[in-house]
Amino acid sequence: MPKQALVTYFYQSAFTVSLKKTLMVFSYRQTGLSQLAEEQQLGEKDFQGFNNILVFVPNNSLTHHDHEVIYKWKSSFPITYILSQDAKKNAPEMPSIRYCKEGDSFSIAQANISVFGSTDAGVSFMVEAEDVCVFHAGDLNLWHWREENTLREIARAEESFYDKVAAIPKDRVDICFFPLDPNQGGFYDAGANHLIMALRPRVFFPMHFGTRQEIANEYARRSITRRTVVFALTQVRESALIDLTGNTPIVRSTAPSRQGRPGARRGSVDLSAYTQEDPFAQTDLPVSLEEGGEA
Repeated sequence: MPKQALVTYFYQSAFTVSLKKTLMVFSYRQTGLSQLAEEQQLGEKDFQGFNNILVFVPNNSLTHHDHEVIYKWKSSFPITYILSQDAKKNAPEMPSIRYCKEGDSFSIAQANISVFGSTDAGVSFMVEAEDVCVFHAGDLNLWHWREENTLREIARAEESFYDKVAAIPKDRVDICFFPLDPNQGGFYDAGANHLIMALRPRVFFPMHFGTRQEIANEYARRSITRRTVVFALTQVRESALIDLTGNTPIVRSTAPSRQGRPGARRGSVDLSAYTQEDPFAQTDLPVSLEEGGEA
């Protein structure tokens, strides 16, 4: 039986994951985002056909006004909100909200949810639904600035991050979303590198790169491993169809449509021929990258 998921990028850490009957929404907001045109916003048209809609708010770094739109979606849709405990003060009183903290594990709407830690605000989420396991890191990252922090501060940051990652099950994650923040300077990718080596997710999507799309694209180009497809979605509403059926996942991306024209197929990645021993070997030869023109 095919095992597929459709991942759609909106901005920063906001993604949706669409399965057959389950839609997951992570870190979604609309305020203060001039790049998110009205026709690109997540709305009720996106909710049609799903039996369960899970909306995740991993931290309280955004205000109630930032997240206000998610609570205005029609109650007739089968929506459940899963919020970090620290986001409670900015959320309305609604029976469909479930608050959680690090270490919690529960089932909602035929999905198993495990809550892990963060090295900043809030929590990170692992969600298993329809035989697909998704991990969204929230603000979990190796947050330090090598050029500015002292060695002691860096050591504390590394210890905290390694401890948080060690609690997450290895070789279990199918789809992973993790920060790649260029504001950290020269070691902006250290957290992502460690997480890929430690957890070995099947497909890894960079997030939190702001307007620096080239950072995400370059990381995807040079960081493909034998076990993990690293794939960058950088345009609003750009989607990736992921086929997890075989031993190695296949990811195909389609750029969002513009002015009513169909989007261009951006390419695909298949790791089945990858044989390098070095998991971060920089080579394009074993990877199939197919370019396509506009339809």
